[in-house]
Amino acid sequence: MGRSAWETYLRVLEKGRAMGLGEEERAVAQGLLALPKEAFSILARELGLKPKYLRHDLLPVAFFPEALREALKGGLPLRHAHRLHRLLRRGEARLEDLQGLPPEALATWPLEDGELDPARPVWLYPEDPRPEGLAPSVARALVRLHTRPGELVVDPMAGYGTVVEAALALGRRAWGGDIAPKGPRVERADIRHLPRRFREEAALLVLHPPTFAIWVREEGHREPPEERHGGYIGYLQGLLELSLPALRPGGRLALVVRPRRRLSPGDWAGGRDFFLSPFERALAEIPGLRPLAYHLAVSRGGGEDWHLFVAERQEEA
Repeated sequence: MGRSAWETYLRVLEKGRAMGLGEEERAVAQGLLALPKEAFSILARELGLKPKYLRHDLLPVAFFPEALREALKGGLPLRHAHRLHRLLRRGEARLEDLQGLPPEALATWPLEDGELDPARPVWLYPEDPRPEGLAPSVARALVRLHTRPGELVVDPMAGYGTVVEAALALGRRAWGGDIAPKGPRVERADIRHLPRRFREEAALLVLHPPTFAIWVREEGHREPPEERHGGYIGYLQGLLELSLPALRPGGRLALVVRPRRRLSPGDWAGGRDFFLSPFERALAEIPGLRPLAYHLAVSRGGGEDWHLFVAERQEEA
């Protein structure tokens, strides 16, 4: 049976004390974090750990509040301890709310029935009757994970306004626009005018581009497959470049998409930009954007899925 995160953490502290870094827990952790990169990598190998895990996941436990440390001792998974610590730092949770709760309760706190845990690698969301668009629980998980209360969420392709509703419900400011609005909180607005309305203000900017099939149909393209795929990537990049000025440095841009599932023989012969690769390429090739995260959301019945690519706007040099 493998060691728990807490047992591994204690073993790391023991190693640090043996290195003469003192006895007090935080002093030992700070001493280990201050090691030169090469020495730190050697230490991680000796402990059988990856350097990133040791630096970013394990050693920060020394700076957790006692309630989280006690929960870790009791078996709370480390990823949930970090999630709760982020909520505390952001002001979305109070320490007194966590004290006394058993690890199994903390693993899902503060999620209510039907809510998603943003820390999980796959977001399984409940089926719910809605006309179209992103599931509300997925929108809430996206907003909760990538923004803080009071920050601005902008959705210029808002449709029914699911993301706007989620942001407002979580205490964020929000604006939604669409050339054909379908919800009461969505303004009639063209995305081409977005840079005039917001200038480096949004903490999270959400884009819902049309699928490849819808784009081809709406644009009336009749070129060979390889040219159509290249044009679609160009369209996505143009959308990103147009929207980027509205995003503040350090803000997040989320591309919410659904990939193609069936390809014709002509598609296979024409190129390699299929499934999720157009979206990955579009994000990776835009200057000033750093790909940051990928979330897969799947309905519990398996009938629907969404792919969310998140990038961060870099500070200008």
